[in-house]
Amino acid sequence: MMRSKKVVNALLFLDVYERNAFGKFLQSPYFNSNQAAVTYFQIIDGCIRNERYDLDDTQIWDQVYPQTTYEHQKFLKLNSDLVKLLESYLVQQELAKEPSIAANLKLKAAHRHNITPLINGIIGEVDRLTKLDNNRSGQYFYNRFQLELSQFNTTTENEKKKSKFEIEAQLNIAQISGHLDNFYAIEKLRMYCTLLSWKKMYQLNTELSHIDFALEIAKEHDHKEIPAVKLYYLMQATYNSPDDTKFYFELRDLMKASLHLFPESEAKEIYSTAISYCINQVNRGNLEFQRETFELYKEFYNQNYFYSTESISETSFRNIVQIGLRVNEFGWAENFIYTYSKYLDPKDKDNAVYFSLARLEFYRKNYNLVIEYLNNVTYEDVWYSLGSKALLLHSYYELGEYDALESLLQSFNMYVRREKSLTKDRKSHQHNLIRFTTILMRLNHKEKAKLQALKDEVQNTKGVVSKPWLLEKIQEKIEK
Repeated sequence: MMRSKKVVNALLFLDVYERNAFGKFLQSPYFNSNQAAVTYFQIIDGCIRNERYDLDDTQIWDQVYPQTTYEHQKFLKLNSDLVKLLESYLVQQELAKEPSIAANLKLKAAHRHNITPLINGIIGEVDRLTKLDNNRSGQYFYNRFQLELSQFNTTTENEKKKSKFEIEAQLNIAQISGHLDNFYAIEKLRMYCTLLSWKKMYQLNTELSHIDFALEIAKEHDHKEIPAVKLYYLMQATYNSPDDTKFYFELRDLMKASLHLFPESEAKEIYSTAISYCINQVNRGNLEFQRETFELYKEFYNQNYFYSTESISETSFRNIVQIGLRVNEFGWAENFIYTYSKYLDPKDKDNAVYFSLARLEFYRKNYNLVIEYLNNVTYEDVWYSLGSKALLLHSYYELGEYDALESLLQSFNMYVRREKSLTKDRKSHQHNLIRFTTILMRLNHKEKAKLQALKDEVQNTKGVVSKPWLLEKIQEKIEK
């Protein structure tokens, strides 16, 4: 019963320190005068700490309202009240992290109540915050717009009353308009990039109005002081003109020079776009982008853009390890496996780690260790089954374990034939690996003509799993 309650589920998202802070918030008479809400929270907090949720509504009621008859509607309202208090607490926490927004609200409040002794001090605080704030994202310019607007409303009224109003000196309309223009251009282009990324994955007919206008603004914009406009302009260009790599390299240069001017959540979006572009280039056969992809991943994790509260998908985990191996960064890949495996879903962790370690040892040519690690991989998932069989095939061949390889080729072939989840093309790609490996295993190094014919066939066949490895092994026999 307890786990089904909205307030309980919401509090589970807070760690022990945040729940302690919420408890203190509830103790403040300014924010909460309902002692029942305090008691109810303490009961929930105790259940979370002990991981026991076996109290029913009447048992909770008896602790909150002892010696009174259970009233269902009153208990529902208590739950609702605690949810609202939690939401108010979250607002206070976020406000503490946004000093510019807090300063703007203070200025508005001082102006509304005409508290003139406070206004100049708050304006001074705004100026100090502006000088200290290195952020140049769209949100920054929106905050600046709001602050300048509040300052305009406040200053002009005060000066009018004192008969000292000077139009040229006091009106900051140009600054207000400029901040609004910057916010519009940045956020319009940012939204456009988000839409383009979704269009890569789904059939969407959505279009953004006036995007041509925003693109024209970006072309004419001064990017030295406000790099976000050009950055999002280049990001959209990587989507719309993927064959022209100059946009990507301009984007990379600008990222290196200005990414520190963005909040971490936004920097992650920018990295994601750049990584996606590089992976797409690799998939299209542009292998120089393997190193680019690796450097982006390396920067991303070195810059601590990955939070301790986050998770990582097993697909991303495997792909990051694989790109490190492809560029011979074995030490980095191994460190990544052990450092970031804790962010995997527990049910996926063992398979992702053991399979990635098997891949690592294959690149290091420790083929016996490959087999040892693969023995710990469970094959319930088709992807792991296919990947593990391919790695075993390579390792048996490299070790010269041809009896084991022969047996594996037969079972591998049978598995692919029977696996209903595989498309016709995917089955063909796997069968090509099996067929070509079988031929290669049975040819000796003296049969040069047959080896050359096999090499040509592999080279000219589309859709061959492990094609580079096959070509390398054939060439080794040719050169013996």
